[in-house]
Amino acid sequence: MKNLYKMILFAAASLLISASVSTTAFAQYPQDFTKDQADSTIKYRQNEVSGLKNDVAKAQADAQKTTNDAQQRMADNTKCREALYAMLGTDRNGFNAYREQLAREESELAQLRQMSPQQQSEAKARVDALEAQIRDLRGNKIVLIPDHMRRVQTLSSNFIQMKRGMVPANSTYTVGTWRKDRDCLWNIAKKPDIYNDPFAWPKIWRANMELIHNPDIIQPGWQLTINKSPVTEQDKDLTGYRHRRTH
Repeated sequence: MKNLYKMILFAAASLLISASVSTTAFAQYPQDFTKDQADSTIKYRQNEVSGLKNDVAKAQADAQKTTNDAQQRMADNTKCREALYAMLGTDRNGFNAYREQLAREESELAQLRQMSPQQQSEAKARVDALEAQIRDLRGNKIVLIPDHMRRVQTLSSNFIQMKRGMVPANSTYTVGTWRKDRDCLWNIAKKPDIYNDPFAWPKIWRANMELIHNPDIIQPGWQLTINKSPVTEQDKDLTGYRHRRTH
């Protein structure tokens, strides 16, 4: 009984919905709507549907043409790119590897430039390695691509500017004998590969005061630290020389 009751309710609801739809569908037409008017309206709607179908077909054809054109341009671009790679003696992998290397060296230079000149000198191995990599980038034909050329030129220019501001790393000098080498602070400072200026001898003394108690006396075999920063008038200042400690 319950199932039968449900079926009756469902059938009644369906009839009500159908009646409602029918009423809505035909509510826009007058009750005295003639057959000719109906045929004319149907024909108009059919033409309207046909026009819409034509518009859809044209839109689909235009879309397909656009897709085909895009695919052709991509193919042409690929051919041009491959021809360019061949001319530069590389391929896409080589091109990408070059760009990655260039980006790494730009990042390395940025890190080095954040250091103080003294820190840059202490990082000499990194600076030398970067210089070698820049030479490698400049020597590769891929640098002829305008964007690469611009970036490598900027990289080189900034590297040179940084290197000019670096404090030269200290070096050492082994003291020889007076009889053979005539080594004293005056003569050592006078050497072209030291300071090329005998009056700069106090600079050597001040850099080695823990070893040299009396700047008039140095011993053969001593390893002297040579500060390679540019010589200034302050480096030649003899203040404190008379107060030196003696052996």
